[in-house]
Amino acid sequence: MSEPTSAYSFYDLLLRVAKEAGIAYYGSAGSGKAVIPVDAEQLQTVKSMVNDGIKMFIEDAPPKGWRWMRRIASVNIDNTRITGTADDADGTSITDLTLADTYDADDDLNDYWCYILTGTGAGSYAQITDYTTLTGKVTVADWLDQYGNASGTDPVATDTFAITQVETVAGDVARYPLPTNFGGEVNGNIGYAADSNHGTVIDWVDESEIRASRASTVTSGYPSKAAIRPLEYASSAAQPGRRWELIVDSEPGSEDTLTFPYTLYFDNLRLEAAIATAADATSVTGGTLANLYPDDYFNDWIVTIMSGTGEKSYASITDYTGSTGKVTVADWLKSDGTAGGIDPVADSTFYMVPISNLHPAGFKFDRTVLAACLAEAEVKLEDITAGYVQMYMQKALPRAYAADTRTAPRKLGSMNRRSLNRYNAHSNEWDDITYNG
Repeated sequence: MSEPTSAYSFYDLLLRVAKEAGIAYYGSAGSGKAVIPVDAEQLQTVKSMVNDGIKMFIEDAPPKGWRWMRRIASVNIDNTRITGTADDADGTSITDLTLADTYDADDDLNDYWCYILTGTGAGSYAQITDYTTLTGKVTVADWLDQYGNASGTDPVATDTFAITQVETVAGDVARYPLPTNFGGEVNGNIGYAADSNHGTVIDWVDESEIRASRASTVTSGYPSKAAIRPLEYASSAAQPGRRWELIVDSEPGSEDTLTFPYTLYFDNLRLEAAIATAADATSVTGGTLANLYPDDYFNDWIVTIMSGTGEKSYASITDYTGSTGKVTVADWLKSDGTAGGIDPVADSTFYMVPISNLHPAGFKFDRTVLAACLAEAEVKLEDITAGYVQMYMQKALPRAYAADTRTAPRKLGSMNRRSLNRYNAHSNEWDDITYNG
């Protein structure tokens, strides 16, 4: 389900703050409609204020925390793990004829995940987009590095690999990456998804206990122990991300889903903008972006023309060239999503955002989040003296507390009671039991 069309996007928040700060862009002649800054320094200033404003709102939570931050993680686990040695490999594929012995139909491995274990491309991975059984060829869109960034090191012949049915960490079926908004705070028991018909109880343990167990014997079956830890990559180099992973013992003996409650973590919303130095029916180039980001960095983001020729046309990015700042698209779409958008030209302005780029609190907190961003701007910029801090603290924030409280069904009473393993003191939990008859 999509958000309401009136929900505040990152762009909306940036534009409002930019206007108040007096740094919105009105075109080269200064007489156009207001859009977000295209100057790199000014844009960074506004992005910093908006992201800090959202973080301030999150930190100003009620005593028992925001209810909207309580989420349920669902982690798919599976025992499928295929290993081999590449006969051939390149920037978008890896070939091993022995794969055809087991996977003897085209597309059998589509949507699986391929991890390079050793050799030139060690640490690179990708989701499989196509499989050809005749040659045992696995095709990917691009190899990612071990942190999930575009342009990982391409594998070569003799590299070893592992293929898993679900996303794992480095092809290890005992390790699974957790959502990007998981910040390390678990708020309850872990168990199997509803209707799994498993009687096995899973206990949270320290990750050292699982490491010690697996160092002695690696077993397979229904996992009975689980732990979280910062995601450990293959390289010992400094790790730029804040991702976490789930590690289980025993290794799963079949495909299952594990669930547990956690508290959402907010990092930053992302956006980049520029004035087009060149553009046509399938591309737009921002010369000021050249050499700032690697190839393919913005792939799958959405590019939108802010002003000038092509205004409101948008498209999904299919390719990005880091050395030139060139954004490639299949075709420009109209604002309603239909074909036939107007092509941009040089001097059109554009911005790029990930597909999902809304603040995490939800539509009902839009006004409070906006007030927080304006308050943050007022604190940082002397030119803003409209009383936004007072409005945020005395009006917007109390309304947000009331809205958050109303998310609890009234007949259940208070849902802010907390024990170690559950929020709702009235709920009971039973383990699923399998009967053998």
